[in-house]
Amino acid sequence: MSFEPEQTTEGDQDEPDWAAYYRHTLGREPRPLFTKGMAAASAVATTPGRAVEIGFGDGTETLALLASGWSVLAIDPTPEAAGVLRSRVPEADAGRLTIETASGELVDLPPFDLLYSGYALSFLQPAAFSRFWANLRDRLRPGGLIVLNIFGVRDTWAGDSSMTFLDSDAVRDLLDGFEVIAIDEEDQDGNSFTGAKHWHVFDVIARRPVLEQV
Repeated sequence: MSFEPEQTTEGDQDEPDWAAYYRHTLGREPRPLFTKGMAAASAVATTPGRAVEIGFGDGTETLALLASGWSVLAIDPTPEAAGVLRSRVPEADAGRLTIETASGELVDLPPFDLLYSGYALSFLQPAAFSRFWANLRDRLRPGGLIVLNIFGVRDTWAGDSSMTFLDSDAVRDLLDGFEVIAIDEEDQDGNSFTGAKHWHVFDVIARRPVLEQV
């Protein structure tokens, strides 16, 4: 696994060098979780509608969604990400793409059928994460899928108060009311963009029931 962006120091804060990370990842294949999510969407006969991607980065998964017929709202707080993505979108797909340069919890989500977020949601502070999750639950259409990663409490970065880390019970509580298709937990040493790192990550694929209890 290789995700972690390079850190640059500004005053007392270490900020990820997202522009360098996006340059580093250009040309990669879609992430395995995204591929599994698209297979799950096909298995439940999800017709391409509106997809939301949080933290689209270099745009690889956004381009794959567009190529599969989805209309995409792509959200990322980094201005460099928008420029990279716009330069890669085929003209024929440009009309189905909306880009928002903002943090995910600040965007008023439209009703949507699929959410994908690769290694992005945990970069929200806990209060912002809770606001985003409430918005997600409100706007995800019945039958819609969520495909995302959440960092666990044993990750190298755990303890950073500007991020959100969950244990397995908290992840399952988060998914209360969803049909859980898969929760895969990784808890092991590995590599990152900047070197060795311990990864504790939950890969989640879940579906809002078509018929919900009232």
